[in-house]
Amino acid sequence: MRRLLPALLAAVVILPTKALAWGDAGHRMIGQIAIEALPGELPAFLRASSADVAELAREPDRWRGAGQPHDEMRDPQHYFYLDDEGRTPGGFDLHHLPATRGAYIAALSKVGVDPDSVGYLPYVIADGYQQLVKGFAFWRADAAGERFATDAKKRAWLTADRQRRERQIVQDIGLWAHYVGDATQPMHVSVHHDGWGDYPNPDGFTTQKVHVPWEGAYVAAEVREGDMRAALPAAGACGRATPLACAGAYLEQSRAQLRPFYALEKAGAFKSGEAKGRAFAAGRLAAAAGALRDLISQAWLESTKAAVNNYPPVPVADLEAGRADAYDVLHGLD
Repeated sequence: MRRLLPALLAAVVILPTKALAWGDAGHRMIGQIAIEALPGELPAFLRASSADVAELAREPDRWRGAGQPHDEMRDPQHYFYLDDEGRTPGGFDLHHLPATRGAYIAALSKVGVDPDSVGYLPYVIADGYQQLVKGFAFWRADAAGERFATDAKKRAWLTADRQRRERQIVQDIGLWAHYVGDATQPMHVSVHHDGWGDYPNPDGFTTQKVHVPWEGAYVAAEVREGDMRAALPAAGACGRATPLACAGAYLEQSRAQLRPFYALEKAGAFKSGEAKGRAFAAGRLAAAAGALRDLISQAWLESTKAAVNNYPPVPVADLEAGRADAYDVLHGLD
């Protein structure tokens, strides 16, 4: 790498472009800082899970190399390669994504593009959010059942079920945190994903393989938790936007940082000790931690309007008000 800590190029094995997002240090810090920044009204088990989420956030990269069909199905979840206009080869931008992954696959396939080559990152982020809403809904149902239960055996079952749900929620968040983190690495949302590549390059940006050394060894060497905490954005939410629209807007913010990244690299800002480079990297990591914090918080609030079970669905509000028996709903009658 020309100016991006040149010594790292000699020390780091340059992996294929699709191999990694942030390295171990980056994903750990994103998961830990996001959980530590959660509002106090979220359940205590979750606010105490920062160490577990930090470690689990590394998992999707550690899964790689398991073989096929595993890798083919999972590797494209880490990125969403867009052109300089912010569009896929099928002409979609991040504000007008097909509503489902299936519709997106069909649209790209129709124009002769393999959707795996573009990736699925916004869909993975939206999916993880919806999974978390459902997980929180079941946790609320268990907790409500414990409050209202008069039968000791039923209450004991509900307590055990809540504890199982807590472990599941922490795992779900930890794995999902990886992809929320991937999205703030600007090269994960651009065709210029490992150097500028074979494209018009009037600004003379590097064509060297800068992806892995920057997000991995550079971050580990230069960025500290204090840098990220100082750059953590204020709490926010997507409001009434759909989860996919929220994910699209989030990726668009990251895509806007691609040229600034390459301009900083060109200026030598990623040399060891350079404040501008360190601030940029810390800002990208902090954006991920802030987004994860906000998405978890929003999922918790949305879970009050969710339902559990399917046949028939039972609103969480009915369980929390004692209008339905949580043990019968959750343990099952069939």
